[in-house]
Amino acid sequence: MPDFALQALDGKTWKLSEHRGQVVLVNFWATWCPPCRAEMPGLARVSRELAADHFVIAGIAMDDEGAAVVKPFAERRSIPYPILVPPAVFPLGNGVESLPTSFLVDREGRIAKVYVGEISEAVLLADARALLAEPHAS
Repeated sequence: MPDFALQALDGKTWKLSEHRGQVVLVNFWATWCPPCRAEMPGLARVSRELAADHFVIAGIAMDDEGAAVVKPFAERRSIPYPILVPPAVFPLGNGVESLPTSFLVDREGRIAKVYVGEISEAVLLADARALLAEPHAS
């Protein structure tokens, strides 16, 4: 997956390449998207369950209004993983045709799975565990 760096709601910069060696779910979503909201509790549970195993989630909020809308939404829901807010022009988001769309990235930075639509918690857990069980080359 192409490397990217985006500002998180906490003001820190989150960079994909800094998570090499971990399994990463990059989740494109929006506050106004019902399936996005429906999958969030499951994503939060998987994030918490696999955090010690080097699994991370980065949520990329695609709301036009940016942090002004996304930050209060994320705070109300107590989302445990970083929420990133892209600039108005964000090339990586151009290939995302519907929300939610998520990319499961292996320890080497390669896209292992693409999920278009709501992710089942059980499917994500199984897919993430399978990638975490693979040896890391570096």
